[in-house]
Amino acid sequence: MNFARTCALSLVLGAASTAAGADTTLRYSNWLPATHGFMANVIEPWIADVERVTDGRVKVDILPKVVGTVPTQFEVVRDGLADVSLIVDGYSPGRFNVNGIVELPFLGNNAEAITIAYWRIYKKYLEPFAEYENAIPFGKASVGAMALATGSDKVDTLDGFRGLKLRVPTPTTSKMVAELGGAPVNKPVSEMYELISTGVVDGMISSTETIKTFKVAPSIKHVLTVPGGLGSTGISFIVNQEALDELSPADREAFWSVSGEVFSKRIGEVYVRLNAEGVAAVLENGGQINEASAGLTAELHEKLKPIEAAWIADAEQRGLKNAADVLAEFRAEIAKLEAELGDN
Repeated sequence: MNFARTCALSLVLGAASTAAGADTTLRYSNWLPATHGFMANVIEPWIADVERVTDGRVKVDILPKVVGTVPTQFEVVRDGLADVSLIVDGYSPGRFNVNGIVELPFLGNNAEAITIAYWRIYKKYLEPFAEYENAIPFGKASVGAMALATGSDKVDTLDGFRGLKLRVPTPTTSKMVAELGGAPVNKPVSEMYELISTGVVDGMISSTETIKTFKVAPSIKHVLTVPGGLGSTGISFIVNQEALDELSPADREAFWSVSGEVFSKRIGEVYVRLNAEGVAAVLENGGQINEASAGLTAELHEKLKPIEAAWIADAEQRGLKNAADVLAEFRAEIAKLEAELGDN
């Protein structure tokens, strides 16, 4: 165990109890609310799976409070202050560049399809770029197609975006809002309730899941959905590389048997349900859901072309050969999976 992880263990000594009988206990730094759908449907089942497939030799302890801050969870795991956490990739601008493919607009509508395709494209093309350094993704996902949620005026034209102050989750979304004439506000999702409920922002670009999860449904009057989505947000469950290396070969193999695409698919399935619950929450609170017209959709495609072109150019510069073809393959995989999943 390296010096950083040894020091980190001392810092959280009172919080990180080692389970009796376990050969290894991985410390999970959690920042999600206890009521978040991920806790019961994603995180806790995965923890149980890891213990089950390793016959109890590997346990995961959820620490009583988050280590560090929400935006610094990547550094927390990379530096061994905790062993496992969930990160929103967009909270680390300038770090996850080729992986920003998942943030581009008009990828698809189904969170499960985008998620599975993202894991596959990551393993095939993006993993060699080592953008995650010492914090290895064991699950990756898309939150699904993001929409425009506003607290006042209905937006149904391109001009309607102009001047709107919108909370955004990623650097790519920030560029999109600016391209549309709005004012992006880059803040973590944990601050969204205060921003929306107090009127600091006019609304947000987000998956509909966050509307219910972060209790902003009473403040949202209009949601504009766009076929394929106004981009997406990538999330990653990460594990400290050194902590993973300390497992026996058999336990590492067991760990991966319940992680990777299997785990990512579970995340995507949950996002499908949570996004539907977010839509229902808007309607229950008297809000409206409107889909962009064919005309507005075409205008948005044209207006946001520079966003896609910028990712392709940057990815090529970083060494991703034929980046436009990789993006086309990603979209084709999403479309294929959406056809297979149907209305799921």
